[in-house]
Amino acid sequence: MRRGYLLLVGILALFGVQPLWAEPDTWQQGQPVIVGTITHNPPYVLEDPSSGIDLDMVAEAFSHAGLKVEFVHAPLSRVQVLLSSGKVDAMTTFSTNEDLCINSEIFSYWHDGISVPIESMDPIASVQDLKGMRVGMFPGAVDVLKELTPEDIVTFGSSVTVYNRGQLIRMMLYRRLDAYIGDYWALEYAYQQLAADQPRPFKVAVRFPPTPRRLCVRDSALVKRFNDGVKALAEGDVAERIRARYLKEK
Repeated sequence: MRRGYLLLVGILALFGVQPLWAEPDTWQQGQPVIVGTITHNPPYVLEDPSSGIDLDMVAEAFSHAGLKVEFVHAPLSRVQVLLSSGKVDAMTTFSTNEDLCINSEIFSYWHDGISVPIESMDPIASVQDLKGMRVGMFPGAVDVLKELTPEDIVTFGSSVTVYNRGQLIRMMLYRRLDAYIGDYWALEYAYQQLAADQPRPFKVAVRFPPTPRRLCVRDSALVKRFNDGVKALAEGDVAERIRARYLKEK
């Protein structure tokens, strides 16, 4: 069995192919892990300095393995180019390219759903219940959320892509929207940053299944060390403490 394994690795090496699963753990202590991530998307990703729920979890998991992290922010399509060209060692993502890297264990979740004005009495249990309503959504929502289709959007009274969550809070406050499809943790963060001393103008009507976040890692030994860190963090209250840095208890 061992001879067959070495023979396969040797044949692949002859043709210049180094399988990810054959890489030894040669990561030098003190060498930072360069992680590509998206641009500003609080509370999960913040820039200058790099922080947020996702990035803090990544840093904590690698710290458990004795490794430091440096983050590179770019649009998602650009981050994928940085990974494929070897300019970053890993990238944060919800959907990875199996030919490009190795999926890590889930280290965090995003929380999408349907939020409505606080005084709304409309019975909403799904996207289909938004027929005829004024609906806001985050950029690219229809491409990301399996709960939302182009056919659904056609049934809305009107739809608008909302780029600024501070503006979104005001739109909910003044009833310019009947519903918002997007991340309700992000909505809560924007509310607490903008008007924490004012009554909350929205409530969550529907919670979609959380979207798992993983690292897409080029080095098989490195992803193992990250996974070990994630498992260790799951045994304590690290995730709760990190969330508390960005979201106050309701």
